[in-house]
Formats: sequence, structure tokens, C-alpha cells
Amino acid sequence: MTADLTVAPVLLTAPLGPDRLVGMGPIEVDDAGLVRASMPTARWMVGPDGRPSAGALGVLLDAVLGQAMLLPRPVEGWAVTTELAVDLVAPVPLDGSPVTVEARAVAADAEGSLSQGRILAADGTLLGVATEWGKFTPGVPDVDAVVPQVQVPPVGSVVGLLGAEMSGDPVVLSVPGVAALANELDTIHGGIMLTASEVAAAAALPGPPDRPLVTGSMRICYLRPSPVAGTTQFRTRVVHAGRSFGVVEVEAWGPTGKLATTATVTRRVR
Repeated sequence: MTADLTVAPVLLTAPLGPDRLVGMGPIEVDDAGLVRASMPTARWMVGPDGRPSAGALGVLLDAVLGQAMLLPRPVEGWAVTTELAVDLVAPVPLDGSPVTVEARAVAADAEGSLSQGRILAADGTLLGVATEWGKFTPGVPDVDAVVPQVQVPPVGSVVGLLGAEMSGDPVVLSVPGVAALANELDTIHGGIMLTASEVAAAAALPGPPDRPLVTGSMRICYLRPSPVAGTTQFRTRVVHAGRSFGVVEVEAWGPTGKLATTATVTRRVR
């Protein structure tokens, strides 16, 4: 791939419902093409296993890496995420301190682009790294459309923030389609899809009480949008469940009955 493109001017999207839901700050782009934004950590970022949820960073990750992916877009083009991969090296804090994601586009051609980013704690400690692939499509959505006001519900977990229900063995996480979870195309935000996939995986494979597992990596492929009008189900399959390492596959099925995303989440002892 090459970055030698005729590109459109920088276009920053207005805060979406999911951005506001997680308290994400504004996205900033410097003259060198570095994109960054932050969000405060909070107690709601606890997963179903009772530990900090790496998936709670999904909206921030997709927003920042997606904006970086947009920088080399062609004139009158847009970028749609096809893959998002995250590797964690330290736990997400829950003490109210901010977490920052910074990213830049590292390659692009007429078909799409690749962005890379870092997840940083307030003191600069590296929490993880991420990459995002996207394809360019014609047309630019109305990024200035009015976004409904979002009030964060008084919940104490990621599951509660999503308004989701957990059931079954294997675990199925059902996420209702509401405006607060939508992107500018009125489908479930890519970051929400990542969040829900990781949450479902954590519930499916928490690990034994004496050796609890945490999420080491998340890799999700976006096959088609999941409409907001209806419920999206995240269905899990435990591929491997060792004492120190496990693998969970998560498929998201939209309200139309079609497969929307497929994710692989690794869980390990830290």
C-alpha cells in the first residue's frame, strides 16, 4: 500500500451517542496526522467477571483509529472499518483517571487504509496497542446530524451500560438496538460491537476462582452492519479453556438474522 493519494480535507465527526455514553472527549488531530482522544475511567467499566473490562475501551478505540483511517480518504469518499485488533499489556484502571488512545494512518491506497494506535494510562504507561483496517466507499454521511442527548444510566457494569441481557450456556449476550449505541449510519457503532464481543467472551470464560483470566487480545471482523432497529445477539463458543490461556469465538447476529461480526478473544492469567 502507498500513502501517495489525492486526499480530502480533514473532516472531524461530531460526537455520537456512544461517544457521549462513555464520556469520551473531543478528537484532536495535529499537523503531523496524530489523532488522539481520551475518556475517563469509572466503575461501570467492570465486566461480568468482576474485573476491569478491556472491551469498555471499544468506542474510544474505534473512534480514534477510525478517524486516523479517514485522514487519507479520497475526495468524496468515506472509510468503513473491516477489522480491528487490540492487544492488552496492562489492566484498564477504574480510578477515574483518563485513558488516552492516539493513532495515525500508516498505509493507504485507493481501496482503503490501515491505522495503528496506542492505549495510554494517565501517567503514560502503555496499556495496549491496536490496528484498524478500513475500506473506502463513495459518499460522505451527514456527520453534522443532530445526535440525541445521552444520559449515562446509573449502572455498575459494562453489561448495564449496554442495556444488555446475558443468558444461556454457551453464553449469549443480547444488546437492544437504541439510538445511544448507533453510529452516523444508524447501525450499531463498531466500538459497541467490540465491547459486547469482549464482554460476552469474559462471561463465557472467566477462568477458575484461584486463577482468574483477563482479556489479552481482541480481534473483530466487520462483515455487515447490524441495524439499530432490533436486538443484536452475541453468541459465544469456547475454543480452548486451559488453566492459564483460553480462546473464545464470538459471533454477532443482527435483527435481520444475518451474521454481522465475528471476533476472537483470548483470555490469559496476568
